[in-house]
Amino acid sequence: MNLPYIDSARADSVGFSELSLACALSVADLQELIEYGALAPLESAEPEPLFAISCLEPLRIAGTARRDYDLDLFVVVILMDYLRRIAHLESQLHSLKAQSLLPQ
Repeated sequence: MNLPYIDSARADSVGFSELSLACALSVADLQELIEYGALAPLESAEPEPLFAISCLEPLRIAGTARRDYDLDLFVVVILMDYLRRIAHLESQLHSLKAQSLLPQ
């Protein structure tokens, strides 16, 4: 995933404005997602809030679904939760396959 507006010097985190650009969500939408608890800034000494890069993909998918289907922001929160759960389950599945506990 090569996004020109993401600062490659911070490979593990993304800034607030960069996140807004990458997900095509407004700063107000991101603020509301923080208030709902769906998006949590990292502890940082930076003046701008930083977020884990792992939040980028579910947020981009949820943001696209919001625009495509005119979803309320609260529905985006629910969708993001399910996307995170799916990613976690896929990770567990890959781990089990790597340990040869499940058939390939």
